[in-house]
Amino acid sequence: MMATRVFFQRHVRPALVGAAWCVLAVLVGVAAAQPGGKARPKPANPEVKKIDAKMEKVKDSFLRDTENLIKSYEDAGSYDRARMILEALQKLYPQNEKIKERIEELSALGLNASEIDFTLDVSKSWQEVGPVQKDRALRIRVAGDYKINSLTLSSSPEGITGENPDNDVLAYVPFGAVMGAIIPVGGAGGNEKPPKPFLIGNSFEKPAERDGVLFLKVNVPAQAKCTGRLQVKVGGTVTP
Repeated sequence: MMATRVFFQRHVRPALVGAAWCVLAVLVGVAAAQPGGKARPKPANPEVKKIDAKMEKVKDSFLRDTENLIKSYEDAGSYDRARMILEALQKLYPQNEKIKERIEELSALGLNASEIDFTLDVSKSWQEVGPVQKDRALRIRVAGDYKINSLTLSSSPEGITGENPDNDVLAYVPFGAVMGAIIPVGGAGGNEKPPKPFLIGNSFEKPAERDGVLFLKVNVPAQAKCTGRLQVKVGGTVTP
C-alpha cells in the first residue's frame, strides 16, 4: 500500500530516528563521563568512525525492514499483526500522535475484516457466537427489537429500565438487555475465575478479557416467553 509507505516515511521513520539518537546520546554521555574531573576530549579514532558507519547501516536496515514488514502484513489482511508492530514502535516514541492514530485505524480495519453476522434468537438461552482471544479488540453491534410475551412487554437491545425480576436475572444488567459471556474452552477449571456476563446493549467495544468462546443472551427470567430475533454484527472473533 502506498499509503502505508507514505505514513511510515512521514511519521514513523522520524520518530524512530529521534528515539534512537536520544538513546545513543545517553549511552555516549555515560561512556564519556570521567570520574573525579572534567572529561578530556580524545583524538578521533578511525575504528570508531567505521563502527559509526556500520551503525547507520543497521539503523537504515531496521527502518526499511520494519516498514516492509508492516506493509506486508497489511497487504495480507493481517491488520492485527501490523498493529502490534506499531504498538511496539509506539513504546519508543509515545508522544507521536500519528502512530497512535494509525494503530486505531488498523484496529478498525481488523474488526471490519473479521466481522460476522449473527442472529440472536431471544426465545433461547445462551447461544454460541465464536472464539475470541484475550486482549484482542472485540466489537459487538445489535439491532432490532423483540417481545416478552409472558410479561406483555417490549424491549430493545438496551433493555427495560425499572424492571427487576428475581429469578435468573442479573442485577447489574438491565432487564431485557443483550448480554455476553466468554466461556473458556472446556469450562472454567483450576484457578480460573468463572465467566462473568457483561452488558452489551446496542453496542460493545473493548478488548476480550480472556480466551474462550463468546456467548450471547437476553437478560430475562427463565420462565419468560420471548419471541423475535436480533441482528448482531461481531468483529474480533478468531478462526479456530
